Amino acid sequence: MKQQCIEAIAQTLGRQPKADELKNIENRIKEAVRQVHHQNAKQGKTGIPDAETYRQAADLVAQRAVHEVYKKRQRLALNAIAINKVNTNLDRNFTPNEQTPASLQQFIFAGRKTMDGKDIDVTSAEELATGAYQDWSRQLSAEMLNAGEDVQKFFNQTKAMGEQRFRSLFDQQAAKSGQLQILKELYGEDTGNASAKKIAKVWGDVTDRARQEMNDNGFDIGLRDDWHLPYVDDADLIRKAGRDEWLASLPAAERAMAVVSGRQPPIEFARQAWVNDVYNTQDRTQFVNPDGSPMSDIEYRQALDAIYETKATDGANKIEPGAFMGTGGIKNRGSQSRVMAFKDATSHFAYMERYTEQPVAGVMMSHLQSSSRDLGTAKAFGPDAAANFNLVLDRVYQKSVAVDGAGRDVGKMNSERQMVERMFNSMAGLNGAQASSVFTSAVGGLRNLMTSAMLGTSVFTAASDQAIMRANAQALGFTRGGMHLSANTIRNLFNGDAKRANAELGLLVDSHAAVVSKMGGFDLSRGITGWFAEKTLKWSGLIAMDRANKASFGLLMYKNIGELTRQFKTLDDVKGSDKTILASKGWSNEDWAIMSAAELRPMTTAGHMGMTPDAIYAVPDATIHHIMADRIEQVRTGSDTALAALGDMPDARRAKLKEAFDAEAEQTITRMVRNARAEAAQKLLGITHGEMTSAVTTATGIDTYARDEAGQLVKSFMLFKTTPFAGFRQLVNRALDLDGVPAVKFLASYIAGTTLAGMFANQMNALLTGNDPLDMTKPTTWIQALLKGGSFGVYGDFLFQDHTQYGSSIAGIIGGPVLGFAEQLMKLLVTNPQKALQGEETSFGADALKTARMITPFANLWYTKAITNHLILQQLQEMSNPGYNDRVRDRAQRQFDTTSWWELGQMVPRRAPDFDKAMGK
Repeated sequence: MKQQCIEAIAQTLGRQPKADELKNIENRIKEAVRQVHHQNAKQGKTGIPDAETYRQAADLVAQRAVHEVYKKRQRLALNAIAINKVNTNLDRNFTPNEQTPASLQQFIFAGRKTMDGKDIDVTSAEELATGAYQDWSRQLSAEMLNAGEDVQKFFNQTKAMGEQRFRSLFDQQAAKSGQLQILKELYGEDTGNASAKKIAKVWGDVTDRARQEMNDNGFDIGLRDDWHLPYVDDADLIRKAGRDEWLASLPAAERAMAVVSGRQPPIEFARQAWVNDVYNTQDRTQFVNPDGSPMSDIEYRQALDAIYETKATDGANKIEPGAFMGTGGIKNRGSQSRVMAFKDATSHFAYMERYTEQPVAGVMMSHLQSSSRDLGTAKAFGPDAAANFNLVLDRVYQKSVAVDGAGRDVGKMNSERQMVERMFNSMAGLNGAQASSVFTSAVGGLRNLMTSAMLGTSVFTAASDQAIMRANAQALGFTRGGMHLSANTIRNLFNGDAKRANAELGLLVDSHAAVVSKMGGFDLSRGITGWFAEKTLKWSGLIAMDRANKASFGLLMYKNIGELTRQFKTLDDVKGSDKTILASKGWSNEDWAIMSAAELRPMTTAGHMGMTPDAIYAVPDATIHHIMADRIEQVRTGSDTALAALGDMPDARRAKLKEAFDAEAEQTITRMVRNARAEAAQKLLGITHGEMTSAVTTATGIDTYARDEAGQLVKSFMLFKTTPFAGFRQLVNRALDLDGVPAVKFLASYIAGTTLAGMFANQMNALLTGNDPLDMTKPTTWIQALLKGGSFGVYGDFLFQDHTQYGSSIAGIIGGPVLGFAEQLMKLLVTNPQKALQGEETSFGADALKTARMITPFANLWYTKAITNHLILQQLQEMSNPGYNDRVRDRAQRQFDTTSWWELGQMVPRRAPDFDKAMGK
């Protein structure tokens, strides 16, 4: 049979296969035999002779061998192109002696970490990944909308209900029913639900295009006939399979200790529990022996044991110590975990409920997000991304420390090298999942509670985004339209343009992403505390305002990019104009030519025209062929060259090979044309979203990377600070990238606008708390507004007092809300008992209430804040510590000149706010 396969391969290739093409031929045959047996069994075909089975397997092996030859050729070319592109961009932006490992960071993440570098003309892997994700989610949303508004409504409702933490019995059943119906339709099981059926069709179409696009860029993702939804599970949940049963088997004292410590069940116990859960859920026809015979029950259980170990260890059991994998880390992601094969949707859904804790719609969006990350990394560094990146990094490092090169300090260059290696691994998802611990979960839950308790009025601080948007629009050279940003934001909030704008920008489907981005990358998705945090940000209006601002600026980007493509014929013309920043976005001449050929489209009901992804996808094939004529000619010439290199041969064989080579060339050209459109559309989306994160201050990958490199305490320190720090970094870097006068104009616009926005936020907070407006004739009030508008909030108080109006010390506030809570807890549990022992007056009750308020969900929502404070909190404080409210009032008036229109402890206001005080009267 081996010789039969070799002959089949030779016949298909038109030549004898090379040694590397025959490597592991026996393993190829065995795998093919297993697949043929499975396919025959699935189709109900039995009694097929072994000779016929092996013949079909031989054909399958031959087809795969040919495919691998073509795929290898494609990958070699893409790797060479990617490496050359990175080197060319480095050389164009830095002299040889200027290049250091840190020069590569902008190839990975948008923006730069250090402020002493320069902005370079390259589209980062992060922007390419963002563009792909927003494009795919945009297509998913648009196609659902085209299928009927009821379809998108059903999808969004099912997703939202699946993510709810608090659900009635009815909601639980409705969420389960909706998700299961979608999953059944994905499995091809008829549910009678037209919306679920259409969602399954849309999902299949979008993921098929995504798979095709990834394969165009060097991936090798086959189309399995039994693929329905990614088999997502959580290694932590798998490792603690059967934990409840195990805890029940322990003596009471040991059980209590295990619960408190978060101890997991013994590995053998968990393995047995997981295998028992899975045993009856799998399609047994997928589990066959190397000779194609069905596995016995014992062999099947052993196979599940092996799958458990792979999943529980995140594939660590399959690592060969010291072996170089050479896959680039992302080419065949997921191959380290054995693919499961559920027999039906119900079995798959039952597994998801226990070991995934994500709704079906959430898994769908997570799949698109992880796939887009892989694609972005491959587009930036080639299919063998990790190997290619390390090759370039080694060269740059070597030149930076070489005696006859830059001769830089070896220790510093090593630090830079390690930094960008960690950045790349973070972007490519090669760091691996970190197991959670009781401490991690506790601190994460505390962060979520404090988010819910403290950010209920943050929507007023978000007003500063309007000023930042205007300053960035001016810096980008948007001379028109910048002043309409506020009006567009309001329009996006209250009329039909919102849905259209969000759909165009890919913001419509995944609302959870907006929450995560606004929180500086903290994922608030798990547990009851996460629900509190997420709902606070939504109910306060912050997420709606964030989304409306982003849509407003994103559409302004589309409008101005569209105008530039009409104004400038070539990309070189743009770079020669005063649009310096916008020109340095890593666009290629092909990208610009394709956008120039696209027809501008209306983006709003007001008729504003702009460049959109759909406009780019609508550019005709003939136009793309004309733009790429030189590259297309090279491919066709390469086909003739390859044929000529084979030497003399019979005419019949030459004709057959020419037909094969020409067919391959035309397939390559089709792929190039298709990919050129997607590349331009996704760069438009990625670059637009990159600018949106600067204009509507949002932490980017480089900011969350820096925070996530640290431990839980540093993450807690960075709570509420990651996004402000990102804003400050973006402000400084943008100013450095501008020439003298434009830089001064940008800074003046930024500082003046955010200071006014900060004043608005401070005045609103004062009024909602029950205080009179702040005196705007005092310089200190404006300095506080400057810091508030710059998103530093409470830190402005430290310019004037050792303690803030909230009673925390400098150390407590600088240390972050979590450490501030620890300080407050220390006062409650240590300082008060010490005072009591010394016979001094204590404030135990008031401190207990203040501590509780720091973690009480929804305690600070702007529209309930005054009532909550005066009718509940202050009453309890006075009851627990008589005279407490008077002392706080006197201290506020003495140290901060704070007067109140609704006095502390009073059930009703005593007068109207004194607005004259704002004018110093």
